[in-house]
Amino acid sequence: MTGKVVILGAGAVGMTVATYLKRHTKHEVTVFSSDNNTAYSQCGLPFVLEGVVHDFSDLVIRPPDTFVDMGIDLHLGTTVNHIDTGCQKVISDAGVFEYDYLVIATGSMPFVPPLKGRELDGVFTLHTLSDGIAIDRSMKDSSSVVIIGAGGIGAEVAGSLALRGIAVTLVEAIPQVLPLTLDPDMALLVQQHLTSLGVNVRTGVQVDSINGLNHVQSVSVGKELVPADVVIVATGLRPLSGIARDAGFDIGPAGGIVTNEHLRVSLAGEFQDNVYAGGECAEVIDFITDSPFISRLGSAARRMARVIGENITEQDAVYPPTLSPNVVVVGNLVAGSVGITSQRAKDSDMSIVYGISEGLTRAGYYPGGSQLNVKLIFAGLQLVGAQVVAGEGVKERIDALSLAIRMGATVHDLLEWETSYSPPVSMVIDPVTFAAADAKTKMEKMA
Repeated sequence: MTGKVVILGAGAVGMTVATYLKRHTKHEVTVFSSDNNTAYSQCGLPFVLEGVVHDFSDLVIRPPDTFVDMGIDLHLGTTVNHIDTGCQKVISDAGVFEYDYLVIATGSMPFVPPLKGRELDGVFTLHTLSDGIAIDRSMKDSSSVVIIGAGGIGAEVAGSLALRGIAVTLVEAIPQVLPLTLDPDMALLVQQHLTSLGVNVRTGVQVDSINGLNHVQSVSVGKELVPADVVIVATGLRPLSGIARDAGFDIGPAGGIVTNEHLRVSLAGEFQDNVYAGGECAEVIDFITDSPFISRLGSAARRMARVIGENITEQDAVYPPTLSPNVVVVGNLVAGSVGITSQRAKDSDMSIVYGISEGLTRAGYYPGGSQLNVKLIFAGLQLVGAQVVAGEGVKERIDALSLAIRMGATVHDLLEWETSYSPPVSMVIDPVTFAAADAKTKMEKMA
């Protein structure tokens, strides 16, 4: 099997597809990226800023030479200007390249609101390796940082910089931190932890302007002027789908490229056999609501890449509706979620019942444990969402509850869920069971 494959984007999807094809086919593979780096962990950037990871170079999984040695024609720091779907060509700064198969994996870009002063020196976004290096360099002469946006990136960076001993103000326009992944009661636990680390958390207020002459000096938050040597804007990401839109490919309600279960791209309502999209530029289907959305997980990107690679090799692979289980590490606390939140349930006109519990991550007498908070969300009897906040033991519970949702688990199933026990790692009865019991009690009262 031979042909020409052109891949737009050298992130998790693009490079995974490229290496898969070079290992399993004789395709010619060409990869373009506007980034000057490739094959690095974006998720690790906050932890280099914290100092837990020694250097940004530690985030590089494979140097570019590795891919070149595999026979991949890799073009970093290169802009792709146009896709000619009729002639099956990509027009780039490096020339014109024909394709038999096209993979669009252009990722996302930070959304920066039109704030006065956003162009000042000392104002950053944190999205690429270069961003992280620039922020770290600027932090060496800084004593105060304002982070705008308390989603996953903003909250993680706030915790990391606070542990580094830097004065941090975290501002979020919505009245809670982590608004897309946690309910307000669970988010409050994260906010309280950030406050305990010394972070000045301001929720439910707008940033009016970033102030300074050439370099940032302060941020106007409501009626308060907050000093700042560095500002990090973390107000969300937008799919980089413009080049696909300009080529005539269909764009969905979430702003991403429309795909089907095979991750094939739609052109004027017809899915193309030889054009694929994956990662943060592509829309997939939410398991709970059956609606299009953007999955921003690195683990999801790797799964999408496998599906695309297998379909190019004619294996008829499918990317099913996804739950996108999520965890963030904020200071010394871990917050995880999967499935629907109460707000998303309300937006989807879904009637829910929830159960909550508070326990410990270890036996009460065993040292080193932490408080464990669990919230389970049910539609009817069926589990549709879960949130866990604790100092440890979050990921494994979220992963298990993700599988439970996918398998159609009910409140009765969770009450009968057998869990392991040892004092250094758990309570005798897992707090998940108590949350299920709380939900069942509420259901009985409603009956």
